[in-house]
This record gives sequence, structure tokens and C-alpha cells, in this order.
Amino acid sequence: MKYMKRFFILTITLFIAVLCINYIAPVAISDTHLRNYKPINIAKGSFLKAINLRDISTSTVKVGDIQYFINPADIFIGTSTVIPKDSVYLGRVEEVLEAVEGINASMKIKVYKVITPSKDEYLLDAYVYWKGSTTIGGDLAPVAYYQKMPHYPGDWKKGALQLVPTSIREQGKPTVLKAGDEITFIINSDMSLYKPVN
Repeated sequence: MKYMKRFFILTITLFIAVLCINYIAPVAISDTHLRNYKPINIAKGSFLKAINLRDISTSTVKVGDIQYFINPADIFIGTSTVIPKDSVYLGRVEEVLEAVEGINASMKIKVYKVITPSKDEYLLDAYVYWKGSTTIGGDLAPVAYYQKMPHYPGDWKKGALQLVPTSIREQGKPTVLKAGDEITFIINSDMSLYKPVN
């Protein structure tokens, strides 16, 4: 019984030691490693510029398609380069809405990762920003018909006929981001650039 008790205590001690080696030590090593890096954050609400690498059209893309954009110049915070020139942004098409009568087609592209020329990868939470919105397209199609209405400017007695737009609009058209277009991203949450993604 006495030996069984000692064996049990020894087993528990070994188990705790293995647990410390496998779980606690790597965390300590990781913390020590991160101390060698200066944490740099890009704040929520910031805007980034990029160049579109290929045509992206609502008539051909599907939800889930991956799109690529390139960073045209070094991005600095203070004197630190946070995103080097020629880094590649990866985006995923989240939504595609077809054109209907009166409204052009639209899409949403979420930008989720940036890869630097040195192959470091960082998570990103951003959307392509288009005319003040994260929805690309979806604007009104041109008016299809105008009607003549009498107009009496000033003291004109006979007046004049004026073309007034009706509420009838043309069939909406596809929306296209062309290759070479400058694209703006808006950051949805703070972005840390000292932790590469494994």
C-alpha cells in the first residue's frame, strides 16, 4: 500500500511536469519572442489604397471567389514601414446582387489578408470602399423616359415646354472594377502587424 501511494504521487508529479513542458513553456517562449517585436497597430476606420490586378465584374464573379490587389507604395506609421510596397491583399467576394430594372448590379468584397514581399502574412478585416459605402455598385440606372411639361419662367406668358424625368428607369447594368483601378479599403477593426499568421 505504501509503495502504491508513492507510485501514485510520482505519476501525478510526472504528469504535471509534462503539462508544464508542453503548455506553459511554449507560452513563455512565445512571450519572450514577441518582446523582440514592436507592436504596430493600424486603427479601425483607417483607409488603405491598392491597385486592382484584374477585372472584377458582377456578371462573372461568384460568392467565395478570391481577388487580388497590390499595395502601390510603402505605408508608414511614424518612421516604421507597416505595409511594404508590392504587398498583396487577398479579398473574398461576400455578396453579388444581379442588376434589376432601375438598379445596377452590386457586390461586396471583404479583404482578409495581406502578404508582404518577404512572405509574412497578416490577418486583415476590411472591405473595398466604393462611393462612400462597402457596397460596390447598386446605384440607380439612368432615366428611361422624359415627359414634356409646361414651364413658365419669370413673366413669360406663353411659357415653354421642358423635359422632366419620369420614374421609369433603364434596366440596370453590371458593375465592374477594372484592372489597374485604384481601390480603397476601410479597416473594420484594429490591425496588429507584429504577429505573422502561421
